[in-house]
Amino acid sequence: AIQAAVARDVARKARENVRRKGALELTGLPGKLADCQISKPEGTELFIVEGDSAGGSAKQGRNRENQAVLPLRGKILNTFIDMNGSKKKNGLENEYQNKTLSKMISSNEIVTLINAIGVDPKNFKLDDLRYGKIIIMTDADVDGSHIATLLITFFYKYMKILIDENRLFLAMPPLFKIYDKNKNFYAFDDKEKND
Repeated sequence: AIQAAVARDVARKARENVRRKGALELTGLPGKLADCQISKPEGTELFIVEGDSAGGSAKQGRNRENQAVLPLRGKILNTFIDMNGSKKKNGLENEYQNKTLSKMISSNEIVTLINAIGVDPKNFKLDDLRYGKIIIMTDADVDGSHIATLLITFFYKYMKILIDENRLFLAMPPLFKIYDKNKNFYAFDDKEKND
C-alpha cells in the first residue's frame, strides 16, 4: 500500500512538471533558448533578441540566474489582420482567426517564441507564463524597429494581458557611442549626440 501511494505521488509530480502538449508544442524548449536557472516565473526575464549574433552578446552579458535569452532569426510573421468590419457584415470572424492561427503554426519563429514563453495563444493564462517579464531587444535601426513592432503586435493580438499587467518591455539601445578621453558616453538620438 505504501509503494502504491509513493508511485501515485511520483506520477502526480511528474504530471505537474510536464507541460501540456498542444498543436503548437514542439519537443520541449527551443534549442536556441539560453534558459535561466530559476524555474519559477517570479523575478525572471526573457530577452527576445534579433539574431544569433545579438543572442551571443546577450548571453555573455546576462545574469544566468534569472535572465533567459531567445534569439529569433529575421522578421516574424505579421499576425495582425485588419478585417475592416467584415466580421460584422458576413460573420467570418472565426474563419479569419483560424487562418491566422494556421499561419502562425507554420512559422518556425512564432512557434519557437510560443514554446519559450510556455503558453498557448488560443487559451492564454498568465499562470502558464514561464517568465515574469518579457523584454524585446532589437537593433537601433529600421529593421530592428520593424521586428519590435511585429513582436509587440503578436503580443497585443494574442497575449494582451502581458501589456495590461506590465510584463512586456521594449529595450531602448543607444544609437551612438561617443569616446571622449577616458570616458564613454551613449546617445539615444542626434540631438543628444550633438549636445
